[in-house]
Amino acid sequence: MTNTIQFNLYPFTHKGIKFVSRISQESRFLPQIMMMGEAFIDMNKGAIDELLSITPNTTNAELRGMLAEINAGGTEMFLELDGE
Repeated sequence: MTNTIQFNLYPFTHKGIKFVSRISQESRFLPQIMMMGEAFIDMNKGAIDELLSITPNTTNAELRGMLAEINAGGTEMFLELDGE
């Protein structure tokens, strides 16, 4: 028997790039995130601006690498490219 983790998805576009924030349905933070509404998306956009060095020349592979770095060790919350 395998355990399957279910996620709530919060898609958004920032800097012309489609992202999705995935939050485990088991996360203790999910109720607060759900109540935040658009403020949660704004928080994600701020984190992108602060943590990722995105330029017009950033390749998809470079962006995936940056996201892998910030997601490393994560268990309940992940920031990913939407559709990948």
